[in-house]
Amino acid sequence: MDTQYTALNYEDMKCMWLSQFDLSSIYCENGKQRDAESFRALMATVLDNVKANGMNTVILQLRPNADSMYPSEIYPPSAYVVGAYGNNFSYDAVEIVLELAKERELSIHAWINPLRAMTDTQIRRVPRSYTIRKWLDDEDLCGKYMVQVGDNWYLNPAYAEVRELILDGAREIMQKYDFDGLHMDDYFYPTTEASFDAAAYKEYKQNGGKKSVESFRKENLNLLVSGLWQMTKSVNPEMIFGISPAGNNQLNYNELYADVGTWVKGGYVDYIIPQLYFGYDFSIERLQYDNLVYEWSKYKNDVTIYAGLGAYKIGNATGSEKDEWSSGCIMEKMINYSRGYKYSGFVIFSYTSLFSDDELNTEERNRIFNLIGDN
Repeated sequence: MDTQYTALNYEDMKCMWLSQFDLSSIYCENGKQRDAESFRALMATVLDNVKANGMNTVILQLRPNADSMYPSEIYPPSAYVVGAYGNNFSYDAVEIVLELAKERELSIHAWINPLRAMTDTQIRRVPRSYTIRKWLDDEDLCGKYMVQVGDNWYLNPAYAEVRELILDGAREIMQKYDFDGLHMDDYFYPTTEASFDAAAYKEYKQNGGKKSVESFRKENLNLLVSGLWQMTKSVNPEMIFGISPAGNNQLNYNELYADVGTWVKGGYVDYIIPQLYFGYDFSIERLQYDNLVYEWSKYKNDVTIYAGLGAYKIGNATGSEKDEWSSGCIMEKMINYSRGYKYSGFVIFSYTSLFSDDELNTEERNRIFNLIGDN
């Protein structure tokens, strides 16, 4: 990483999430990492499409399942890049993405999912040299640092050692590459069940803690979020750190334990991207798009807000939303509506939902470009 690097972040963000699902067939071919020349060509096309359609920023998934899309000392190689857990990288694909993005003057943020790990079958293939596998194999730590919910394992942020692993992994990204920012998505606590962190909460209470388990969990995430913000600024004060919480803030607070109201007050995040993935005609009135835009706008004086838009619903919505997501103009309408509430831009989930040969997706994309292409 260039220590003199000046981060590139646009005042009016027009952004595309690039998820592991968007890029898995670009990273991989026939169950292994695609050759570098072919990857470069395919990735260049993705970024050319983004740039040509008026976007100025991409958010690149680097850690979907306690793994890594780049060669890491801390997390194991992601199956989305190398084909299967236990395989190794043949080259650094992320380095190529950074190079291509900067050639196109695209701002690029590193996206991590902090808590969710792999399925049980997948994690058993991870080499024992990695911390998450060591914790899994340790009878004193398995079920505490690593907790299984359904078939998936999760990191437990109640422990300082776990939060430090997440911080170390994010720091590695920021120090290794010239990203313009760090981004975290909405996968926080995976369950409300008391068993998830019962041992940690019992220890907390024995040491004099007074908070309810709900407040205890919120504080654990607050410590993680503030730590990520501080780490980002320590690496490069010009980098920005943000989170895309669920659009339903009652869900955030009561089930995911994401205390967004605290995060926006300073020292936690530079921006938020609420996932406003509901139509104007959604069956629950408080979650209808216009009502959510208004509700989230109350934070605009505290923190930068971008509208998260769910392009995956184009032509795929059901129920009361079905017709409006089949009109070919809903996202244009959504972007204009959020601008009316002084949002600082928008982010679309995700690339393959908008850049396909489907006639409806093409119409939506053309309308968005006509709206933003010259601005």
